[in-house]
Amino acid sequence: MTKYILNAVLMLFSLSALAQDKIYLIKIRSSINPGSGQHIINSIDKAEKDGAKLLIIELDTPGGLVETTRNVVQKMLSSKVPIAVNVTPPGARAGSAGVMITLASHIAAMAPSTNIGAAHPVSLSPSGTNGGEEKEGTKDVLMDKIVNDISAFVEGIAKTRGRNVKWAIDSVRKSVSITADSALKNKVIDFIVSDSNELIKKANGMKVRFIDGSSKTLELNGAVVEELKPNLKLRILTFVADPNLAYLLMMLAALGIYLELSHPGLILPGVVGGLAAILSMMSFQMLPITTAGIIFLVLGLILIGMEFFVTAHGILGGGGTISLILGGIFLIDPSKTEVSVSYSTLITVGLVFGLAVVLIGYYVLSVRKRPVQTGYEGMIGTKALVVSYNKEKGDGNIQTRGELWHFKALDKKQDISAGDEVTIKDADGMTFLVRKE
Repeated sequence: MTKYILNAVLMLFSLSALAQDKIYLIKIRSSINPGSGQHIINSIDKAEKDGAKLLIIELDTPGGLVETTRNVVQKMLSSKVPIAVNVTPPGARAGSAGVMITLASHIAAMAPSTNIGAAHPVSLSPSGTNGGEEKEGTKDVLMDKIVNDISAFVEGIAKTRGRNVKWAIDSVRKSVSITADSALKNKVIDFIVSDSNELIKKANGMKVRFIDGSSKTLELNGAVVEELKPNLKLRILTFVADPNLAYLLMMLAALGIYLELSHPGLILPGVVGGLAAILSMMSFQMLPITTAGIIFLVLGLILIGMEFFVTAHGILGGGGTISLILGGIFLIDPSKTEVSVSYSTLITVGLVFGLAVVLIGYYVLSVRKRPVQTGYEGMIGTKALVVSYNKEKGDGNIQTRGELWHFKALDKKQDISAGDEVTIKDADGMTFLVRKE
Protein backbone atom coordinates (compact mmCIF):
# COMPACT_ATOMS: atom_id res chain seq x y z
CA MET A 1 0.00 0.00 0.00
CA THR A 2 2.84 2.36 0.93
CA LYS A 3 4.48 1.60 -2.42
CA TYR A 4 1.38 2.70 -4.38
CA ILE A 5 1.04 5.90 -2.34
CA LEU A 6 4.73 6.74 -2.97
CA ASN A 7 4.35 6.15 -6.73
CA ALA A 8 1.25 8.36 -6.81
CA VAL A 9 3.07 11.16 -4.99
CA LEU A 10 6.03 10.92 -7.36
CA MET A 11 3.69 11.01 -10.37
CA LEU A 12 1.89 14.08 -9.07
CA PHE A 13 5.21 15.78 -8.40
CA SER A 14 6.39 14.99 -11.94
CA LEU A 15 3.17 16.32 -13.46
CA SER A 16 3.37 19.51 -11.42
CA ALA A 17 6.98 20.00 -12.51
CA LEU A 18 5.99 19.54 -16.16
CA ALA A 19 3.05 21.93 -15.81
CA GLN A 20 5.16 24.63 -14.15
CA ASP A 21 5.45 27.81 -16.19
CA LYS A 22 8.86 28.32 -17.77
CA ILE A 23 10.90 31.26 -18.98
CA TYR A 24 13.71 30.25 -21.30
CA LEU A 25 16.99 32.17 -21.29
CA ILE A 26 19.83 32.12 -23.81
CA LYS A 27 23.11 34.01 -23.80
CA ILE A 28 24.71 35.35 -26.97
CA ARG A 29 28.26 36.52 -26.31
CA SER A 30 29.65 36.46 -29.83
CA SER A 31 29.06 37.71 -33.35
CA ILE A 32 25.78 36.87 -35.04
CA ASN A 33 26.95 33.95 -37.16
CA PRO A 34 25.50 30.62 -38.37
CA GLY A 35 26.17 29.07 -34.94
CA SER A 36 24.75 31.76 -32.65
CA GLY A 37 21.96 32.53 -35.14
CA GLN A 38 20.85 28.92 -35.26
CA HIS A 39 20.92 28.79 -31.45
CA ILE A 40 18.43 31.68 -31.33
CA ILE A 41 16.18 30.06 -33.95
CA ASN A 42 16.28 26.66 -32.22
CA SER A 43 15.47 28.30 -28.88
CA ILE A 44 12.42 30.07 -30.36
CA ASP A 45 11.22 26.74 -31.78
CA LYS A 46 11.63 25.04 -28.40
CA ALA A 47 9.91 27.90 -26.56
CA GLU A 48 6.93 27.64 -28.93
CA LYS A 49 6.80 23.86 -28.65
CA ASP A 50 6.97 23.88 -24.84
CA GLY A 51 4.58 26.83 -24.43
CA ALA A 52 7.11 28.97 -22.56
CA LYS A 53 5.86 32.23 -21.07
CA LEU A 54 8.84 34.21 -22.33
CA LEU A 55 12.17 33.80 -24.12
CA ILE A 56 14.95 36.10 -22.94
CA ILE A 57 18.01 36.72 -25.11
CA GLU A 58 20.93 38.17 -23.16
CA LEU A 59 22.89 39.94 -25.87
CA ASP A 60 26.46 41.20 -26.17
CA THR A 61 27.56 41.31 -29.80
CA PRO A 62 29.64 43.50 -32.11
CA GLY A 63 27.47 42.52 -35.09
CA GLY A 64 27.49 39.73 -37.62
CA LEU A 65 26.48 38.38 -41.00
CA VAL A 66 23.54 40.03 -42.74
CA GLU A 67 22.02 36.79 -44.03
CA THR A 68 22.09 35.17 -40.59
CA THR A 69 20.62 38.32 -39.03
CA ARG A 70 17.75 38.31 -41.53
CA ASN A 71 16.95 34.69 -40.70
CA VAL A 72 16.95 35.45 -36.97
CA VAL A 73 14.83 38.59 -37.31
CA GLN A 74 12.28 36.80 -39.53
CA LYS A 75 11.96 34.10 -36.90
CA MET A 76 11.61 36.65 -34.09
CA LEU A 77 8.96 38.70 -35.89
CA SER A 78 6.82 35.62 -36.58
CA SER A 79 7.37 34.09 -33.12
CA LYS A 80 4.28 32.95 -31.20
CA VAL A 81 6.20 33.31 -27.92
CA PRO A 82 7.05 36.74 -26.46
CA ILE A 83 10.75 37.51 -26.87
CA ALA A 84 12.75 39.89 -24.69
CA VAL A 85 16.25 41.06 -25.59
CA ASN A 86 18.43 42.30 -22.76
CA VAL A 87 21.74 43.96 -23.69
CA THR A 88 23.79 42.88 -20.71
CA PRO A 89 26.05 42.76 -18.65
CA PRO A 90 27.16 46.36 -17.99
CA GLY A 91 29.72 47.28 -20.63
CA ALA A 92 28.05 45.09 -23.28
CA ARG A 93 26.94 46.34 -26.68
CA ALA A 94 24.39 45.60 -29.35
CA GLY A 95 26.26 46.68 -32.46
CA SER A 96 25.26 46.34 -36.09
CA ALA A 97 23.25 43.08 -36.28
CA GLY A 98 22.54 43.40 -32.55
CA VAL A 99 20.55 46.58 -33.28
CA MET A 100 18.16 44.69 -35.57
CA ILE A 101 17.75 41.80 -33.14
CA THR A 102 17.04 44.18 -30.26
CA LEU A 103 14.51 46.16 -32.30
CA ALA A 104 12.80 42.94 -33.42
CA SER A 105 12.06 41.83 -29.86
CA HIS A 106 8.69 42.27 -28.17
CA ILE A 107 10.47 43.70 -25.13
CA ALA A 108 13.82 45.48 -25.33
CA ALA A 109 15.98 46.23 -22.31
CA MET A 110 19.54 47.33 -21.60
CA ALA A 111 21.77 47.24 -18.57
CA PRO A 112 23.44 50.45 -17.33
CA SER A 113 26.69 51.37 -19.12
CA THR A 114 25.75 49.50 -22.28
CA ASN A 115 25.35 50.91 -25.79
CA ILE A 116 23.47 50.16 -28.99
CA GLY A 117 23.93 51.32 -32.58
CA ALA A 118 26.51 51.61 -35.37
CA ALA A 119 24.57 49.37 -37.74
CA HIS A 120 26.22 50.60 -40.94
CA PRO A 121 27.18 47.56 -43.06
CA VAL A 122 30.86 46.65 -43.33
CA SER A 123 32.29 44.32 -45.97
CA LEU A 124 34.43 41.36 -44.96
CA SER A 125 36.92 42.07 -47.74
CA PRO A 126 39.64 44.74 -47.32
CA SER A 127 38.55 46.44 -50.55
CA GLY A 128 35.12 47.21 -49.18
CA THR A 129 33.38 44.90 -51.64
CA ASN A 130 33.28 41.17 -52.10
CA GLY A 131 36.92 41.01 -53.03
CA GLY A 132 36.67 42.05 -56.69
CA GLU A 133 38.60 44.76 -58.51
CA GLU A 134 35.69 47.09 -59.28
CA LYS A 135 36.25 50.75 -59.97
CA GLU A 136 35.71 53.26 -57.21
CA GLY A 137 32.37 54.38 -58.64
CA THR A 138 31.13 50.80 -58.79
CA LYS A 139 32.14 50.28 -55.17
CA ASP A 140 30.14 53.33 -54.10
CA VAL A 141 27.05 52.19 -56.01
CA LEU A 142 27.29 48.70 -54.53
CA MET A 143 27.66 50.04 -50.98
CA ASP A 144 24.74 52.44 -51.52
CA LYS A 145 22.57 49.49 -52.55
CA ILE A 146 23.57 47.56 -49.45
CA VAL A 147 22.95 50.54 -47.15
CA ASN A 148 19.56 51.27 -48.73
CA ASP A 149 18.54 47.62 -48.41
CA ILE A 150 19.52 47.33 -44.75
CA SER A 151 18.04 50.75 -43.97
CA ALA A 152 14.68 49.62 -45.36
CA PHE A 153 15.01 46.36 -43.44
CA VAL A 154 15.62 48.06 -40.08
CA GLU A 155 12.87 50.62 -40.78
CA GLY A 156 10.36 47.82 -41.27
CA ILE A 157 11.45 46.18 -38.00
CA ALA A 158 11.11 49.43 -36.02
CA LYS A 159 7.64 50.15 -37.44
CA THR A 160 6.46 46.62 -36.67
CA ARG A 161 7.54 46.85 -33.04
CA GLY A 162 6.58 50.52 -32.57
CA ARG A 163 10.11 51.76 -31.92
CA ASN A 164 11.93 54.93 -32.97
CA VAL A 165 12.08 54.63 -36.77
CA LYS A 166 14.26 57.73 -37.33
CA TRP A 167 16.92 56.54 -34.93
CA ALA A 168 16.84 53.04 -36.44
CA ILE A 169 17.53 54.48 -39.90
CA ASP A 170 20.26 56.79 -38.56
CA SER A 171 21.98 53.84 -36.89
CA VAL A 172 22.42 52.35 -40.38
CA ARG A 173 23.03 55.44 -42.50
CA LYS A 174 25.01 57.52 -39.97
CA SER A 175 26.41 54.77 -37.71
CA VAL A 176 24.71 56.44 -34.72
CA SER A 177 25.38 54.72 -31.38
CA ILE A 178 23.74 55.66 -28.06
CA THR A 179 23.88 54.65 -24.40
CA ALA A 180 21.15 52.85 -22.47
CA ASP A 181 19.83 56.13 -21.02
CA SER A 182 19.54 57.71 -24.46
CA ALA A 183 17.99 54.55 -25.88
CA LEU A 184 15.26 54.65 -23.23
CA LYS A 185 14.70 58.38 -23.78
CA ASN A 186 14.46 57.92 -27.58
CA LYS A 187 12.04 54.97 -27.25
CA VAL A 188 14.50 52.49 -28.70
CA ILE A 189 14.11 50.20 -25.67
CA ASP A 190 11.46 49.66 -23.00
CA PHE A 191 13.49 49.30 -19.80
CA ILE A 192 16.85 49.77 -18.16
CA VAL A 193 17.45 46.79 -15.89
CA SER A 194 20.34 45.52 -13.83
CA ASP A 195 19.76 41.90 -14.83
CA SER A 196 17.21 39.55 -16.39
CA ASN A 197 15.44 38.97 -13.06
CA GLU A 198 14.59 42.66 -12.92
CA LEU A 199 13.48 42.49 -16.56
CA ILE A 200 11.03 39.70 -15.66
CA LYS A 201 9.59 41.78 -12.81
CA LYS A 202 9.11 44.85 -15.03
CA ALA A 203 7.71 42.80 -17.94
CA ASN A 204 5.14 41.06 -15.74
CA GLY A 205 1.68 42.33 -16.67
CA MET A 206 2.98 43.98 -19.85
CA LYS A 207 0.86 43.60 -22.99
CA VAL A 208 2.73 42.42 -26.09
CA ARG A 209 1.44 42.35 -29.64
CA PHE A 210 2.20 39.67 -32.25
CA ILE A 211 2.65 39.97 -36.00
CA ASP A 212 -0.82 38.52 -36.69
CA GLY A 213 -2.45 41.36 -34.71
CA SER A 214 -3.20 39.32 -31.60
CA SER A 215 -1.98 40.43 -28.18
CA LYS A 216 -1.12 38.83 -24.87
CA THR A 217 -0.65 40.04 -21.31
CA LEU A 218 2.42 38.51 -19.71
CA GLU A 219 1.84 36.56 -16.50
CA LEU A 220 5.32 35.74 -15.25
CA ASN A 221 4.82 35.33 -11.49
CA GLY A 222 6.10 31.96 -10.34
CA ALA A 223 7.66 31.06 -13.69
CA VAL A 224 10.95 29.18 -13.51
CA VAL A 225 13.92 30.48 -15.53
CA GLU A 226 15.74 27.76 -17.48
CA GLU A 227 18.86 28.47 -19.53
CA LEU A 228 19.11 26.83 -22.95
CA LYS A 229 22.70 26.15 -23.94
CA PRO A 230 23.92 25.50 -27.50
CA ASN A 231 24.84 21.95 -28.44
CA LEU A 232 28.32 20.90 -29.59
CA LYS A 233 27.56 21.55 -33.26
CA LEU A 234 26.48 25.13 -32.62
CA ARG A 235 29.45 25.76 -30.32
CA ILE A 236 31.84 24.60 -33.05
CA LEU A 237 29.99 26.72 -35.63
CA THR A 238 30.14 29.78 -33.40
CA PHE A 239 33.87 29.25 -32.81
CA VAL A 240 34.89 28.81 -36.46
CA ALA A 241 32.50 31.55 -37.64
CA ASP A 242 34.46 34.24 -35.81
CA PRO A 243 35.45 36.58 -38.70
CA ASN A 244 39.14 36.51 -37.79
CA LEU A 245 39.27 32.72 -37.47
CA ALA A 246 37.15 32.21 -40.59
CA TYR A 247 39.60 34.37 -42.58
CA LEU A 248 42.57 32.43 -41.18
CA LEU A 249 40.88 29.15 -42.12
CA MET A 250 40.40 30.43 -45.66
CA MET A 251 44.10 31.40 -45.89
CA LEU A 252 45.13 28.04 -44.39
CA ALA A 253 42.99 26.24 -46.97
CA ALA A 254 44.56 28.19 -49.84
CA LEU A 255 48.10 27.60 -48.52
CA GLY A 256 47.55 23.89 -47.88
CA ILE A 257 46.06 23.21 -51.31
CA TYR A 258 48.80 25.26 -53.01
CA LEU A 259 51.57 23.31 -51.22
CA GLU A 260 49.97 19.99 -52.12
CA LEU A 261 49.60 20.94 -55.79
CA SER A 262 53.12 22.38 -56.05
CA HIS A 263 54.72 19.54 -54.05
CA PRO A 264 52.63 16.40 -54.67
CA GLY A 265 53.03 13.72 -52.05
CA LEU A 266 53.33 15.91 -48.95
CA ILE A 267 49.78 14.77 -48.05
CA LEU A 268 49.48 16.71 -44.75
CA PRO A 269 49.00 20.18 -46.37
CA GLY A 270 46.36 18.74 -48.69
CA VAL A 271 44.41 17.08 -45.88
CA VAL A 272 44.55 20.14 -43.60
CA GLY A 273 43.75 22.46 -46.50
CA GLY A 274 40.72 20.41 -47.54
CA LEU A 275 39.23 20.36 -44.03
CA ALA A 276 39.94 24.09 -43.56
CA ALA A 277 38.31 24.89 -46.92
CA ILE A 278 35.03 23.20 -45.95
CA LEU A 279 35.01 24.90 -42.53
CA SER A 280 35.72 28.34 -44.01
CA MET A 281 33.00 28.00 -46.68
CA MET A 282 30.55 26.98 -43.97
CA SER A 283 31.64 29.93 -41.81
CA PHE A 284 31.00 32.41 -44.64
CA GLN A 285 27.65 30.70 -45.43
CA MET A 286 28.91 29.63 -48.84
CA LEU A 287 27.89 26.08 -47.89
CA PRO A 288 24.73 25.04 -46.00
CA ILE A 289 25.55 23.27 -42.75
CA THR A 290 23.91 19.98 -43.78
CA THR A 291 25.69 20.01 -47.16
CA ALA A 292 28.99 20.57 -45.38
CA GLY A 293 28.21 17.58 -43.17
CA ILE A 294 27.69 15.34 -46.22
CA ILE A 295 30.93 16.59 -47.79
CA PHE A 296 32.83 15.89 -44.57
CA LEU A 297 31.47 12.31 -44.48
CA VAL A 298 32.36 11.61 -48.12
CA LEU A 299 35.81 13.19 -47.73
CA GLY A 300 36.42 11.15 -44.58
CA LEU A 301 35.62 7.87 -46.35
CA ILE A 302 37.84 8.81 -49.31
CA LEU A 303 40.80 9.75 -47.10
CA ILE A 304 40.53 6.56 -45.04
CA GLY A 305 40.19 4.49 -48.23
CA MET A 306 43.35 6.08 -49.65
CA GLU A 307 45.27 4.93 -46.57
CA PHE A 308 45.26 1.42 -48.12
CA PHE A 309 47.03 2.56 -51.29
CA VAL A 310 49.19 5.53 -50.26
CA THR A 311 52.02 5.42 -47.73
CA ALA A 312 50.95 8.36 -45.55
CA HIS A 313 52.05 7.15 -42.11
CA GLY A 314 48.50 7.56 -40.76
CA ILE A 315 47.97 11.15 -41.96
CA LEU A 316 45.18 10.21 -44.38
CA GLY A 317 43.56 7.94 -41.81
CA GLY A 318 43.75 10.62 -39.10
CA GLY A 319 42.38 13.31 -41.40
CA GLY A 320 39.61 10.98 -42.55
CA THR A 321 38.64 10.19 -38.96
CA ILE A 322 38.40 13.91 -38.09
CA SER A 323 36.35 14.49 -41.24
CA LEU A 324 33.96 11.63 -40.35
CA ILE A 325 33.43 13.03 -36.85
CA LEU A 326 32.77 16.56 -38.17
CA GLY A 327 30.40 15.13 -40.78
CA GLY A 328 28.40 13.30 -38.13
CA ILE A 329 28.22 16.42 -35.95
CA PHE A 330 27.07 18.78 -38.71
CA LEU A 331 24.81 16.36 -40.60
CA ILE A 332 22.53 15.42 -37.70
CA ASP A 333 20.26 18.22 -36.47
CA PRO A 334 18.35 17.07 -33.35
CA SER A 335 16.21 20.23 -33.44
CA LYS A 336 14.58 19.17 -36.72
CA THR A 337 14.17 15.45 -36.14
CA GLU A 338 13.09 13.14 -33.36
CA VAL A 339 16.17 11.01 -34.05
CA SER A 340 19.03 12.11 -31.85
CA VAL A 341 22.55 10.70 -31.62
CA SER A 342 24.72 11.84 -28.75
CA TYR A 343 27.93 13.60 -29.74
CA SER A 344 29.93 11.31 -27.46
CA THR A 345 28.64 8.36 -29.50
CA LEU A 346 29.49 10.09 -32.79
CA ILE A 347 33.03 10.87 -31.65
CA THR A 348 33.63 7.41 -30.15
CA VAL A 349 32.30 5.56 -33.20
CA GLY A 350 34.29 7.85 -35.52
CA LEU A 351 37.52 7.24 -33.63
CA VAL A 352 36.98 3.49 -33.39
CA PHE A 353 36.01 3.22 -37.07
CA GLY A 354 38.97 5.31 -38.20
CA LEU A 355 41.40 3.40 -36.00
CA ALA A 356 40.03 0.03 -37.17
CA VAL A 357 40.34 0.95 -40.83
CA VAL A 358 43.88 2.30 -40.35
CA LEU A 359 44.94 -0.88 -38.49
CA ILE A 360 43.40 -3.07 -41.20
CA GLY A 361 45.20 -0.99 -43.82
CA TYR A 362 48.54 -1.40 -42.10
CA TYR A 363 47.95 -5.14 -41.73
CA VAL A 364 47.18 -5.47 -45.44
CA LEU A 365 50.32 -3.49 -46.34
CA SER A 366 52.47 -5.57 -44.00
CA VAL A 367 51.15 -8.76 -45.61
CA ARG A 368 51.96 -7.36 -49.06
CA LYS A 369 55.51 -6.60 -47.95
CA ARG A 370 56.16 -10.12 -46.64
CA PRO A 371 58.24 -12.47 -48.81
CA VAL A 372 56.16 -14.60 -51.15
CA GLN A 373 55.71 -18.09 -49.68
CA THR A 374 54.39 -19.95 -52.77
CA GLY A 375 55.43 -20.46 -56.41
CA TYR A 376 58.89 -19.73 -57.79
CA GLU A 377 59.15 -16.43 -55.92
CA GLY A 378 58.45 -18.21 -52.64
CA MET A 379 61.56 -20.38 -53.08
CA ILE A 380 63.99 -17.52 -53.66
CA GLY A 381 66.44 -17.40 -50.76
CA THR A 382 65.74 -20.95 -49.54
CA LYS A 383 68.30 -23.75 -49.19
CA ALA A 384 68.37 -26.80 -51.48
CA LEU A 385 70.29 -30.09 -51.63
CA VAL A 386 72.26 -30.92 -54.80
CA VAL A 387 71.18 -34.30 -56.17
CA SER A 388 73.32 -34.28 -59.33
CA TYR A 389 75.62 -31.80 -61.04
CA ASN A 390 77.28 -31.61 -64.48
CA LYS A 391 80.40 -29.49 -64.11
CA GLU A 392 80.82 -29.00 -67.86
CA LYS A 393 77.31 -27.61 -68.39
CA GLY A 394 77.11 -26.04 -64.92
CA ASP A 395 73.65 -27.45 -64.25
CA GLY A 396 71.96 -30.32 -62.49
CA ASN A 397 69.10 -31.20 -60.17
CA ILE A 398 68.34 -30.05 -56.65
CA GLN A 399 65.83 -31.14 -54.04
CA THR A 400 63.86 -28.59 -52.02
CA ARG A 401 60.60 -28.96 -50.12
CA GLY A 402 60.45 -32.59 -51.21
CA GLU A 403 60.52 -31.67 -54.93
CA LEU A 404 63.17 -32.07 -57.64
CA TRP A 405 64.03 -28.99 -59.71
CA HIS A 406 66.50 -28.25 -62.49
CA PHE A 407 69.15 -25.69 -61.61
CA LYS A 408 72.08 -23.74 -63.06
CA ALA A 409 75.06 -22.49 -61.12
CA LEU A 410 75.52 -18.74 -61.15
CA ASP A 411 79.28 -19.32 -60.81
CA LYS A 412 80.50 -22.34 -62.80
CA LYS A 413 83.91 -22.05 -61.16
CA GLN A 414 82.47 -23.08 -57.81
CA ASP A 415 83.20 -26.64 -56.71
CA ILE A 416 79.71 -28.12 -56.52
CA SER A 417 79.00 -31.81 -56.09
CA ALA A 418 76.11 -34.07 -55.10
CA GLY A 419 75.16 -33.71 -51.46
CA ASP A 420 76.20 -30.03 -51.24
CA GLU A 421 73.83 -27.37 -49.93
CA VAL A 422 73.21 -24.40 -52.19
CA THR A 423 71.04 -21.27 -51.97
CA ILE A 424 68.42 -20.45 -54.59
CA LYS A 425 69.08 -16.90 -55.73
CA ASP A 426 66.74 -16.44 -58.68
CA ALA A 427 64.63 -18.25 -61.25
CA ASP A 428 64.80 -18.37 -65.05
CA GLY A 429 61.55 -19.88 -66.18
CA MET A 430 61.40 -23.28 -64.49
CA THR A 431 65.14 -23.35 -63.81
CA PHE A 432 66.54 -22.07 -60.53
CA LEU A 433 69.80 -20.12 -60.38
CA VAL A 434 71.82 -21.14 -57.33
CA ARG A 435 75.03 -20.33 -55.57
CA LYS A 436 77.04 -22.31 -53.06
CA GLU A 437 77.54 -20.16 -49.94
